[in-house]
Amino acid sequence: MTTKLDATYSLSGQLNRSLLILVCTFWLLGTAAVSWYVNREISESVDSSLVESANRLLELAAHEIDEANSHQPNTRQPSALPAAPASAPVMPGGAVPEVLGGDYLMYQVVDGDGRMQMRSIDAPELPLDVPRTPGFAQTNEWRVYTLRHPVQNLYIHVADRLQHRHEARIESLMFLLTPLLGILPMLAFWVRRTVNAQMRVVNRVTAEVGLRGGANLAPVDATGLPSELSHLVTNVNHLLQRLQEALVTERSLSANAAHELRTPLTVAQLRLSNALNQALPEEARTEVLSASNALTQLKRRTEKLLQLSRAESGAALSREPVSLNRVVAAVVAEMEGDPAALDRLQVQLDDDQTVMGDFDAIAIALRNLVENSMRYGGNGTVEIRTDGAGVLCVRDHGPGVSPVQLQELAQRHVRFASQKAGFGLGLSIVKSIMDRQQGRLDLISPPAGQATGFEGRMVFGA
Repeated sequence: MTTKLDATYSLSGQLNRSLLILVCTFWLLGTAAVSWYVNREISESVDSSLVESANRLLELAAHEIDEANSHQPNTRQPSALPAAPASAPVMPGGAVPEVLGGDYLMYQVVDGDGRMQMRSIDAPELPLDVPRTPGFAQTNEWRVYTLRHPVQNLYIHVADRLQHRHEARIESLMFLLTPLLGILPMLAFWVRRTVNAQMRVVNRVTAEVGLRGGANLAPVDATGLPSELSHLVTNVNHLLQRLQEALVTERSLSANAAHELRTPLTVAQLRLSNALNQALPEEARTEVLSASNALTQLKRRTEKLLQLSRAESGAALSREPVSLNRVVAAVVAEMEGDPAALDRLQVQLDDDQTVMGDFDAIAIALRNLVENSMRYGGNGTVEIRTDGAGVLCVRDHGPGVSPVQLQELAQRHVRFASQKAGFGLGLSIVKSIMDRQQGRLDLISPPAGQATGFEGRMVFGA
């Protein structure tokens, strides 16, 4: 019996996804940590450049302003800077130290009243809107460091664009993430290959366990398995051993009970038959006849138990070419002692077909199908026919069964017509035999082309 596995869940797929997610997560966390560290270092480096540039440029700018004022007579006052010129002088950009590629830093020199005195070539013409307080400040566009001249009433603003810092952060992040994008496909391939290689052992064990059943309870080979699977296989083998012992006990009990009952039942039935041949009062004859019928039913049950025990144990079942026409002929011959049943039987056979199996077991299965249709198929005809290669069918025209009942009919002791004699063993015997003949039993109700009825199909080589 095969079990349909849930295709939505795969252990190898789960391992592949988990490992990839784990690696990517740690990579991204590492990237975030490194990016934070690099960004901090960039900010500290640029801030240091701002401080260094301010200290270097302030004195130079003050000197340039003094030089410019010396050429304007009667305007220099001993205690104050001259008024700012209409257009503040521009210092060439080369005077600014190269940081982050050259022209990223700019500066402005203002007096205590906020008037522009000097600026770098790339600086805004209007003073930056930051406090004239030594230290760092920030606008929407600039990161600014302000420094006051120790003697003169001058302030220098050295700044770099925040956009430059943002671009530097993006570049560093892309530098760290680009290897992941390139390595990820190779990593996924390696992880998948490694996991699949390890899962081959699991798949082998799964296949071995899947082959185990009622006819094969041999231990699973644990050679070369990892310790985790070795323990699992050991426990499975212990379970198979206990199951084998239980099945042997059950089948032995069933067979022995049937054998022990058959002989005394036959003797008792013979004595009752002899009693019926004697002159008996009508009341006594009725009682004897009732007892004889009960013994007949009990004897049938004993025979069914013997058949079931043999079918399930697989004992003495051969694998040889079997003619289906010969099987049908043998079953029909067995029914010659029951003329009423024989009259209801219709046989429609195509060209003779040969299947691999055990002749007696197949005959027992066919006989049980016929008896089932005779018992539950009303008083109509029962057809035996071949239907294609390796298919033997038994069909009746009775009331049939519901789809729910069809799912349970092949189980032991299941009947749906309590008014009829029977023990619910016939179809289970057929199913057990077909399982061990490497075939299957299909139960259909109603058959194709009929409004009612029941059909059992013995499909060989399925």
